[in-house]
Amino acid sequence: MLISIVSPFPFAVFPLQKFKYHDRETETCGFLEKDSPSWAAFHITFFLSSYVVPLILISVLYMWMLSRLWRSSVGGRSAESKKGKKRVTRLVVIVVAAFASLWFPIQAILVLKSVDIFKPDTHFKISIQIVSHVLAYTSSCKNPLLYAFLSEILRKAFRNLVPQELWET
Repeated sequence: MLISIVSPFPFAVFPLQKFKYHDRETETCGFLEKDSPSWAAFHITFFLSSYVVPLILISVLYMWMLSRLWRSSVGGRSAESKKGKKRVTRLVVIVVAAFASLWFPIQAILVLKSVDIFKPDTHFKISIQIVSHVLAYTSSCKNPLLYAFLSEILRKAFRNLVPQELWET
């Protein structure tokens, strides 16, 4: 619950801006000038709260889970038990690495743009930014695919779920 309360923190640094719109003075919570120091502060804080902190949390929690798995005596010390633990460890490492690698490019671009290092002023740079967005969006559907490809149990369950006729065509 604390994480849910703290995670929108970067949006709290938005300054309240007044501007004219259709001859009316309006206020908005946001940046009207991208040159303001708070623009970079926002993106750096956003990077920390939406990428670094979640990456640290999932890494620490998964390491804790894996250490408990490897210390447990469930399944004994058989070769099959060790093989299963290695598969789980590999899956966890791949899931964390996928999160880190799919989200890092767009996060880095946003931070670099906010401090005027990255400027999308060429087709190549615009393409890099678009690909970075697509990679980040891909992250939302990666886990079921990773679990399906890396878990033999899930593959067998999926095959049992889908009618055999579909596998033969």
